[in-house]
Amino acid sequence: MAGRLLKAGYPLTVFNRSPQKSKSLVDQGAKPASTPKELAGAAEIIIMMLSDDSAVRQVIEGREGAFAGAHPGTIFVDCGTISVKTTQDLASQAENSGFHWLDAPVLGGPAAAESGDLPFVVGGEKEILEKVGDTLKVLGKKITWMGQSGMGQAAKQVHNMVAGIFLEAYGEAIHLGEKWGLTRKQILEVLSQGAVNSPLLGYKISKYETDKFDPSFALALMSKDLELAQKAGTELGLSLSVLKRVSDIFAEAKANGLGEEDSSAIIKAL
Repeated sequence: MAGRLLKAGYPLTVFNRSPQKSKSLVDQGAKPASTPKELAGAAEIIIMMLSDDSAVRQVIEGREGAFAGAHPGTIFVDCGTISVKTTQDLASQAENSGFHWLDAPVLGGPAAAESGDLPFVVGGEKEILEKVGDTLKVLGKKITWMGQSGMGQAAKQVHNMVAGIFLEAYGEAIHLGEKWGLTRKQILEVLSQGAVNSPLLGYKISKYETDKFDPSFALALMSKDLELAQKAGTELGLSLSVLKRVSDIFAEAKANGLGEEDSSAIIKAL
């Protein structure tokens, strides 16, 4: 994402908690910042992609956080997946400090990021989204406003809830078919030709075919997203029994060492 902004001519300041990870961007002309506070002082729009609630709070809050260095009117765009509650809290803090906050999680992976085809689902003020629309269009062609703050995160978690359940179902179906004596190739042909085919299966089919699960979206991140959805369901009084079971399976797989493999590696835990 940052690379595309550089290529589009945007002046870019970057911060990564692991500085080595941003070295290639600095080599291409981005200016490095030593703290989120320093970055915020140099930016009008701050785009974040972080793993969880704690990571976002770490770079936003505190004496060296981005809120401490941002100018009035700064627009924060959070493209990672965190809880609706944390999003709404940070959006409220931003508003009280004279900033703006958009939750704009993405629905695609690294390939879509590189090609500029990331879909965004966005929560927050629509007028603020319009101000950053041209910037986001460098990164993705489909930008959908979902409503008030937190609704982008809600939409993303609904999406990833289904994705996790699909991956569990595909894994179980492959195991069952193989026990019956079907080959994996035959099973994947059937799944990809029938009503249960999906873009998700298309993204993962080569991993199933080769039994190699280099991560495009890590199992640990899927586990985290399923836990977020499950917790939200509980808070809203919903009994999401399938989600709970699948979330438990992903959590166990992560605990057993599969967290850094692709989310489709859940098949190895079944």
